[in-house]
Amino acid sequence: MKSFKLTLLAMTAIFFLQGCDDDSDESTSPLPNQPDIDTEIVGTWSNDDSSNGLSTIVFIDDETYVQVQVDSSQSTSNPENGMEWGNYNINNSTGKLTATPIFDKNSSSGLSDSINRRAQVSNGKLILEVDENNDGIIDSDESYEFSKIQPEGILGSWSFDDTDDDELIGLAFFDNGTYVHVQVDKAGSVNNPENGMEWGNYTVDPTTGRLATSMIYDDNGGNGLSEPRTHYARVTGDTALTIEADNDQNGSIDSGESFAFSRPS
Repeated sequence: MKSFKLTLLAMTAIFFLQGCDDDSDESTSPLPNQPDIDTEIVGTWSNDDSSNGLSTIVFIDDETYVQVQVDSSQSTSNPENGMEWGNYNINNSTGKLTATPIFDKNSSSGLSDSINRRAQVSNGKLILEVDENNDGIIDSDESYEFSKIQPEGILGSWSFDDTDDDELIGLAFFDNGTYVHVQVDKAGSVNNPENGMEWGNYTVDPTTGRLATSMIYDDNGGNGLSEPRTHYARVTGDTALTIEADNDQNGSIDSGESFAFSRPS
């Protein structure tokens, strides 16, 4: 596996959007029957209309988030494909979403630009409204719906246990047989080819736990699950994930080849 140590991943990219404060802006008007958005928004959300691409946001209750996005071209040369990691804040009355980036490797995509946005959770869906033309009105093509990934077994998001506050390593597994791995080191430089994300297909053998992957998109250098190594994935109690990587390919999992992940809260 690409070195699955502290050079691992970082599932995210965050930012505080500086939207306009005009009280007449429809996007800042109060939302009807809005639940406690700070609680409701926490989790892993996948865009319902990904059209052979990837669009997923993970909101964590420490007010950080990670967004990964790859369009249908799946090209690493498209600067808008990639990930971002940052901090977020939501006005519970209006749903106005603001964010400030820590790491931004998807150009003008995601939450890191200054477009006015608001978020609400309704009937189990995350609705993200984006005033892309900044006219103060949310048009029909400026509303995006996301479904929540229910954490069960290996499904959902996982955070590497052995990280410092200024780095992030994460994995997410989806029920369509795909996964995402993200990584950002302490320096957080977008020029470091090992900072970024990978997206691929996966299977787990129910008997042996053998984890097999094939790449769709890979822009995090030698990190992640895309290296030709034997991997195993073992889940304990739906709350702990162990990834084992036979880095020296000697047929056994030695010391330093086992990595512990937990569900982000």
